[in-house]
Amino acid sequence: MSVFLLFSAAIICVATAYSLRGAEPAGTPITYCGFDGVSVLFGFVAFTLAAAPLGTIFGFSILASLVLHELGHVLAYRMLGHRETRFRLVPLLTNLPISDQPLKSEGEAFFVALMGPGFSLAPMTLAAALSVSLAASMPEASEILRIFAIACGSLNFVNLLPFWPLDGGKCARIAASNFWPALAPAITVFMCAALASASWRTGSLALLVIAGIGAHSLLRKSENFSRRLGPDAGLIALAAYTFTLAAHFLGGWTLLHTFF
Repeated sequence: MSVFLLFSAAIICVATAYSLRGAEPAGTPITYCGFDGVSVLFGFVAFTLAAAPLGTIFGFSILASLVLHELGHVLAYRMLGHRETRFRLVPLLTNLPISDQPLKSEGEAFFVALMGPGFSLAPMTLAAALSVSLAASMPEASEILRIFAIACGSLNFVNLLPFWPLDGGKCARIAASNFWPALAPAITVFMCAALASASWRTGSLALLVIAGIGAHSLLRKSENFSRRLGPDAGLIALAAYTFTLAAHFLGGWTLLHTFF
């Protein structure tokens, strides 16, 4: 089993590296923003909220997963030919976009949104495979890798929920609007109802907050692009979104199954 997992993880990592070839040299070096006191405080709060109930290793794993997620978005812009990009330490606390150059089509917007969770698939699967392989010989390292894989999967699964302004909300709206415009709001309504029900059963305030954010996202209008995906490409995009969502759900299953 461990050999199969390592082989599968290697394929994903090699495929990811191959698809990223030339992304970094595509323009000027990536700049960084948000490395200030407010962002550091935000990071400390995020670490504390994650570490308090689940441990210090989980807290650090969440921070590492956030960095990898944002890096995926930056690399997506580089792959699309944007020569000047910036890495934002805490995207929620800055009005600066990753790139000052606007996206040209729905396809580009979908690709950028999905690339954050998509790029995170490689480190998550590699960590999970190494955790299984090292369980007998290096149990402490195995446990650290297992926790990171769970944290990465959980974080990106939540990010892929079809709620605005999460990446999942952007992906679902863009893909679904090209062959069934009513599907994206329907998915959001279904997920809100499911999360509200889970919150009622478990008494989880966090799930209720997420459900509220999802309900509020129904009021948000989608961005309009002159170049649409089209029904065929929209279906392929929705399939890619669903696969990535399912993969991260499996990666974070140990944590997520207590809520869903």
